[in-house]
Amino acid sequence: MLKVTGLVKSFATAEGEARAVDGVEFTVAEGKCYALLGPSGCGKTTTLRCVAGLEHADRGRIEIGGQVVSDSAAGIFVPVHRRPIGMVFQSYAIWPHLDVFENVAYPLRVARPRPPRAEIETRVMEVLSIVGMAAMMRRPATRLSGGQQQRVALARAIVRRPALLLLDEPLSNLDARLRDAMRNELSEMIARIGITALYVTHDQAEAFALADRIAVMDRGRVVQEGEPRALYAKPATPFVASFLGAANILAGRVEARRDGGRASIAIDGGCLLVETEAPPGENVELVLRPEDVAVSTAPPPGAANMLEGRIATVSFQGGRIECAVELKGGLRLRAVAHPSAALEQGTAVWLGVDPNRCTVFRKR
Repeated sequence: MLKVTGLVKSFATAEGEARAVDGVEFTVAEGKCYALLGPSGCGKTTTLRCVAGLEHADRGRIEIGGQVVSDSAAGIFVPVHRRPIGMVFQSYAIWPHLDVFENVAYPLRVARPRPPRAEIETRVMEVLSIVGMAAMMRRPATRLSGGQQQRVALARAIVRRPALLLLDEPLSNLDARLRDAMRNELSEMIARIGITALYVTHDQAEAFALADRIAVMDRGRVVQEGEPRALYAKPATPFVASFLGAANILAGRVEARRDGGRASIAIDGGCLLVETEAPPGENVELVLRPEDVAVSTAPPPGAANMLEGRIATVSFQGGRIECAVELKGGLRLRAVAHPSAALEQGTAVWLGVDPNRCTVFRKR
């Protein structure tokens, strides 16, 4: 449904030219939700704006539903109003002088050719029912909560029955509790509509919850792309590992190799046996997720990797305990324990690390 090839976009700055998008390529299958995920300034919103036609790409090609809407080499640029897209902005852009019904009906009323009045009413009520706003069709826009505005913005985006739905951080203006609730609702609505969606966010929880595939962006480039589980379990770089949730990133050195492809890697305060192709003597970076570090107040029997330390900080989070454990060498590791665990500052603990849950990056 969407194919982006060799996309490049630069902007003039006081220091010269800055490349916001640098050779981005990806494909979104029909009926799937694809997320562009990354920190502020990584180029994800600029990429979406190029797809929408709000920016002219310097180079590259964009196809939507088999139609070429942008091709710099061929001199093709289809304006935004002629692209088969719907868009939900970060600010929602709800018309304050119109009620819910008229906000959603607006794209149909200005369309050329304009649908008949009866068809407009039918299509507006159809999408308002989908987003759960039919009962509020005559409520003024000024009397809508943030969550209700988000639903109206979504209904307005899909009322034209676009081939592609573009969402630019649509939940970022909501408070944390409402954002969690709307994230689940939005996921269900996108699946129920069956529309192809391109979703831009800096929140990895949103991307994991909504997207079938994710492209992690950094400095204008896609640094890794894949399904959410695969990205989280096997990050390609330390940047991806740290951006997709909490991670312990440790400096280490390969001491020796053993049978089965495993190597002994020395870190401050201990040694870990992990799988890597790095030869002895090579410096590496080791990534451990806090939830993969087992914390116990007694040495765990049969653990392949065991580190000894003391609780430096402990934070009760309701469903779990987050703590920092200081090893004998002074290195601190973040770990997660069950809320019933008897852990407090100064408690002596042992950490068990599964070799299969460690990711090793060789320094190039």
